[in-house]
Amino acid sequence: MRLHHGMILITALAVLSLMGCARRTGVETWMAPTPVAERLVILEERARQWEMYQGVLRINAEGPRGTLKRVRTMVLAAPPHMLRMEALNPFGQSVGLLLFAKDEASLWIPSEKVLYTSERAETLTQHLLGIPIPTELFICSLAGVVPPRVLVNMWEQSVASGWRLQARDPAEPWTTTWDFGTGPFTLKEIRVAGETRDITVRYEPPVDLAARGIPDKLIFSSPGWQVEVRVDQVQSVRELQGGAFQVRYPSGLRRIDLDREPWKATGL
Repeated sequence: MRLHHGMILITALAVLSLMGCARRTGVETWMAPTPVAERLVILEERARQWEMYQGVLRINAEGPRGTLKRVRTMVLAAPPHMLRMEALNPFGQSVGLLLFAKDEASLWIPSEKVLYTSERAETLTQHLLGIPIPTELFICSLAGVVPPRVLVNMWEQSVASGWRLQARDPAEPWTTTWDFGTGPFTLKEIRVAGETRDITVRYEPPVDLAARGIPDKLIFSSPGWQVEVRVDQVQSVRELQGGAFQVRYPSGLRRIDLDREPWKATGL
């Protein structure tokens, strides 16, 4: 009889323990929505935190011109217009150097002994990756940042999935939308839509902005193209490396201005 009562007691304790675990899980996974004013403060602080950054990416791309697979890429950036991305082969040798500055963009492909240039960085990203993503948005998206100027002139609204910001640059024919979760406050997706643009940037998983999280994987997609960027490392820095945007190229390079000549590269 004592054995029987003992089994009943053990079973009852086990059930209560499971019920207790279930209740605790529910409490831990639910979070109240972050107030709008606090969301804006978080976005402003994040933009200041990531005024300059460096990191290591792995890039996969698929499109009509071919594929790039697991290309290790070193990145150095200072939004809104400065970006250095250097793709490396498995032996650590450079296979491509992409530089964005305010007035010029260039791409050096050592194997072809060619330096491609353009006044607009989007021209190079379109030809290299198939996605003509605006330069500032591309640089900021890698760090999960909303450009500071957007926070001054934007529309905001609550939606079923959370919260949405929209902005349109009067000088450009497209609208950019940022979609957020609100509990916790996360960045889920960016969309660029216009007459000549249809680009989506999806974060997997969403970036936890309230906890100062960093992106893990970004998927850039447009009709016919998809680029997957995995962030191995990224950190904010106080200053850029000296000479990072002043590169001495080897002699004998052929220079092609893509604003005047058609693209003839074979890619990385």
